[in-house]
Amino acid sequence: MITNPLFKECLDKVSPEIRAEFELSFAIADRIDCLLKQKGMSQRMLAQKLGKKESEISKWLTGRHNFTTKTLAHIALALGEEVVHVP
Repeated sequence: MITNPLFKECLDKVSPEIRAEFELSFAIADRIDCLLKQKGMSQRMLAQKLGKKESEISKWLTGRHNFTTKTLAHIALALGEEVVHVP
């Protein structure tokens, strides 16, 4: 969830397409963060399961790096939970 008022103000000034991209990326990051908390896992633990550096996980969860479908599938398998539901 985007809570920084300045960031929200800036986001309101971009095109609807860019805003939708950011909102989706942050929603996915929020979902992953919630799953980590539910499972009592840290970013470090997820990084180890994925064979990644903890800094890369941090970039994903702070919106500084986009997710690929491949990455999302790997995260879902590592967490044992669906990250993104596509009916």
